[in-house]
Amino acid sequence: MGAPVQNPTQAEQDFFRAFALLRENAPSEGIERQEAFDRFARAGLPSRRVESWHYSDLRARLRQAPPLAARPDESDRHYCRAVLEKIAAPGALKLVLIDGFFAPELSDDFSGVAGVTARALASLPDEHPVVEKMRDLAALVDDPLLDLNAAFSPDGVVIEIAAGTQLETPIELVSFCGVNGGQSRFSRNFITLGDGARVRVIETRAESVGGFGDSALFLLLGKAAELDYACRSQNSAPVDVQNLVASLGAESRLRATALIAGAPFLRRQLFVTCAGENAELHLSGAVLLKGREHADNTLVVTHEAPSCLSRETFKYVLAEQADGVFQGKIVVPPQAQKTDGKMLCRGLVLSDDAAMSSKPELEIFADDVACGHGASCAKLDANQLFYMESRGIPTAEAQAILIEAFAAEAFDIMQDETLRDLLNADLAALLKSGAFA
Repeated sequence: MGAPVQNPTQAEQDFFRAFALLRENAPSEGIERQEAFDRFARAGLPSRRVESWHYSDLRARLRQAPPLAARPDESDRHYCRAVLEKIAAPGALKLVLIDGFFAPELSDDFSGVAGVTARALASLPDEHPVVEKMRDLAALVDDPLLDLNAAFSPDGVVIEIAAGTQLETPIELVSFCGVNGGQSRFSRNFITLGDGARVRVIETRAESVGGFGDSALFLLLGKAAELDYACRSQNSAPVDVQNLVASLGAESRLRATALIAGAPFLRRQLFVTCAGENAELHLSGAVLLKGREHADNTLVVTHEAPSCLSRETFKYVLAEQADGVFQGKIVVPPQAQKTDGKMLCRGLVLSDDAAMSSKPELEIFADDVACGHGASCAKLDANQLFYMESRGIPTAEAQAILIEAFAAEAFDIMQDETLRDLLNADLAALLKSGAFA
């Protein structure tokens, strides 16, 4: 195992004890869990001393680790069934997770959906080819919270899209916490698209009751596959880490966006590799924070193959004493000639007490590339406000209109009108509450 982190915090000691108990109760679990936890134990929870975590000190924020979530019971399912009707996207095929466990009773039946297989991760043995593919994807990233996820995740969902499948109906992953929300929740989900497959995925998260969350979503796109992915994260845990790891095959297309709000302390990590030639990646997000909320979008885009394109655009709206963080890095190794990569972060600050930290980076080792990045931060345009007010629009309504126009640009990368409309409706409802007026 090697030496664990020196002077462990209470939370780290809690994780050490929880894993020892887990191994005691399930000694037959594979060695991958043990190896992942050993890596976490050596690194510990990241603090400000770790450069990529400088603006989000998880070690200081997570004082204690809540106990591991138990398998949901009937009261959990009853509670989540009532909430599901209120938040789920209309018309989508649903797969529900409660505290990281797959809940087939609340999920739709995929047995009649041609070209799509959906099942619980816990139902697959460690040597299953799909599990091995997910393990290979995880190996691309060196991160202690992904290791912690691998060590503790009890379950998740595996979705396999067969080659050539053109699924017209969106698939929705809905993540809940149960009645007893003050627990540590881990889930590990995997979506793989065969060559030429086309699918839309929505991830809806409702986990604000309490506790700690550490989730991982893995995406593997085959040649010429196409995936539109939209995340609706408006109710995250008090301390929440969301990981997305993706690999794009040749000529594949990934468009991924997110609407983030209601985040007491959120770290969203995106690790994307353009592994095949002529792959195309579009990443975006709209983040709306108030009070003392904190949201950190950190992404690493690696162009492993030549002639790939990537675009990243993130918008932040910060009110009161909110704290927004954006860290983005584009990595271009020597073999990735003719890379085209651009990254942009824009912040809209509504209060003198709000803070925005932006750190875009380029790491380029090839000479035939077109790469660039930019970051800006400003307040609402007084002239635009005056123009609208002079035409009889109340100040609060005028501010909401300007904020909505600013944030909604993040969703323009979605070619699918259904996903754009869903996110725009969520944004409009959020602003209608008056929290950002």
